[in-house]
Amino acid sequence: MSQDWLLKVENLSVRFQSRSGDAHAVEGVSFEIQPGETLALVGETGCGKSVTARSILRLVPEPPGKYVAGSIKLNVEGKGVVDILSASTKQVMAIRGERISMIFQDPGKALNPSLTVGSQLAEVFGQHRFEMILESAGIDPARASRAEKRIAKQRASFVQLRFFQLTRRSKAAALQKSIDDAVARSLADTGIPNPRKIMKSYPHELSGGMKQRVMIAQALACDPDLLIADEPTTALDVTIQARILELIQDMQKRRGMAVLYITHDLSIVREFADRIAVMYAGHIVETGPAQEVLANPQHPYTNGLLGAIPHRRTPRGQLAAIPGSVPHLIDPPDQCHFASRCQWAAEACRGHVPQLHTIQPNRKVACFRFEESESLPVAKADMPIPAEISGEARR
Repeated sequence: MSQDWLLKVENLSVRFQSRSGDAHAVEGVSFEIQPGETLALVGETGCGKSVTARSILRLVPEPPGKYVAGSIKLNVEGKGVVDILSASTKQVMAIRGERISMIFQDPGKALNPSLTVGSQLAEVFGQHRFEMILESAGIDPARASRAEKRIAKQRASFVQLRFFQLTRRSKAAALQKSIDDAVARSLADTGIPNPRKIMKSYPHELSGGMKQRVMIAQALACDPDLLIADEPTTALDVTIQARILELIQDMQKRRGMAVLYITHDLSIVREFADRIAVMYAGHIVETGPAQEVLANPQHPYTNGLLGAIPHRRTPRGQLAAIPGSVPHLIDPPDQCHFASRCQWAAEACRGHVPQLHTIQPNRKVACFRFEESESLPVAKADMPIPAEISGEARR
């Protein structure tokens, strides 16, 4: 029986061990991503968004992290469903980059400062596309020598590579050209000018926006089915932010891939997301189509996030904020984690943990008082979008 989803996360729970106890970073998280869909996972810093994203690629370090419960299933075309959490290391390594890729928050830390941009992209092609490299060099992968395969996979030592260059000059030149061409095409696809010059550059020689484009080229080198963008515009100025977001959207349309945005900035969600999942203290508290959630939030936390976005009518010096802070996640009590910050909290909220309830088709909320949401001061449907993201700014 075929499945219509690409990725399904079910009841995922991730904890981190510490001397004080276990921190419940992610607790009972469930969601699906459809092929070609854009899902935005939003919430404050420390709510569990990045841990959820890293769990999809099984990148949470063990220890101190541990997967306590749940499954993360990937629907691989022609191969069926694979549970990433229970798959072998070899299977997970094949999925990374090939089926699922990730753009990390800080490209300055994600890129190796001791290697050129070209060398780092070549490793991606060597890991997942070495047969393409061989074929482009005029070498039959089935008949390629061990040395030729090691060079295509970027695994040859300096001595092996030098010996091959001296004894097989024409094939060595063809392999190097094949690798360089693949890297240059990948960089050019992200709009990087003069890609062959950038290939020879080190990360510290590039601007923040250029490094982020390199990260995108690296993530999309193998045409993944799903791209995870973890705060892809962090530390970039507002004009570069808009260009990077537009680039990801353009690449998504051209390649037909799904995108999982990890962000705390609701102002970018309206334009780029199909659906929203709002996270708070390791739990998903609301999900639904982006336009519906932004127009009519059903959870007090979502309502508070929208109310905190400044707009033209906001009086100078009077920015709204959600009172309090995210609760301590080490052995948290059995209650709604937002209760201490919620002005509509009832007795039930302090004695039980609310579960996600379906309130409308494609809408879910985890709140004991969601049925009273119409009486809340709901943010307006025409949520103001910062000028650098809005369509008006691009016209």
